[in-house]
Amino acid sequence: MQNWSGGDCSLRVCPFARAWHDTAIGTNDAHYYAECANRGVCNRDKGLCVCDDGFTGKGCRRLGCPDNCNGHGTCEYIEDLAGDSYDKRVNGIPGQKYTLWDQEKIMGCRCDPGFQGYNCAQRMCPKGDDPLTPSQNEMIQAIVVTLPSSSAIAEGYLTYFDPYGNAFTTGAIPFSAAMDCTSTLLTELLRLPNNVLNTVMVETVASPTSFISFVRNAPKSTTSTGTATTYTRPANTAICLIRFRSEPGTTGFQHLFGCNVSPHAAQGQHPATTGHASAICAVHEVALDTSGTRALSELEPCSNRGRCDQSTGTCKCYTGHVGLACQKQEALV
Repeated sequence: MQNWSGGDCSLRVCPFARAWHDTAIGTNDAHYYAECANRGVCNRDKGLCVCDDGFTGKGCRRLGCPDNCNGHGTCEYIEDLAGDSYDKRVNGIPGQKYTLWDQEKIMGCRCDPGFQGYNCAQRMCPKGDDPLTPSQNEMIQAIVVTLPSSSAIAEGYLTYFDPYGNAFTTGAIPFSAAMDCTSTLLTELLRLPNNVLNTVMVETVASPTSFISFVRNAPKSTTSTGTATTYTRPANTAICLIRFRSEPGTTGFQHLFGCNVSPHAAQGQHPATTGHASAICAVHEVALDTSGTRALSELEPCSNRGRCDQSTGTCKCYTGHVGLACQKQEALV
């Protein structure tokens, strides 16, 4: 009888799953189905697997997440984590398509913003610029919206990705060739929660002025090299420059803003924007020359001038340094 075993058919059979370890029977032919996936003991009375420590699921088919991610993350398959190209914490490295035998067996933690570590138990500390390395650059980004005509308006929005894993989306912004960036775009950036961009500067690039676009090589960092080219301004284009300032969280390498000018007005979408079917939005890092290098200030935990207490997410500054991220140097007496 199916699912029963033993001389008198009184013993239950436990679920089968691909074995974690097995004897290979050929090239690329291993991990065949095994009771409890060879990582547990079958309870013959109940027909349930008693899995080894760390293994879980029907037939012990999954390797669970450590400490259930401590309530500060989600437990996901390795195939999903490998394709994590949208998470800005991977610094621009493209995701990978993972198709090995354990793609739906091994699981890991995807930490919530502000947390890190294999089990998401560590809090991230404020990041800033090292005050002992002066004369460095802060990042400049150009928001470029190309419109079909001089009178067209494309209502869209920007998304800011901070260095702690958060993403903040603005309200609707009316982009036009004649827009004043300081009164429209800046207003929306200053409305974002937690004052994340309360020190940025915004300016309008008047026509026909162009700029030098800089594309960093991955993995992207404050010192990564790249390619610099002169951006030729198309007709009917709005260009807004966003200048980051030397404040905790906004120094060094900043991920490029997300920009969307597509219609976004379906019921339940936020923010609701009318967009424009023919408008195009692109975001560039701005360089000062075409040398192919654009070194930026640091964006380091506690600004390299303090110790990060990962249990509380606060910096313990070294003597002579103060501030949320130890980014300020006290006067020497």
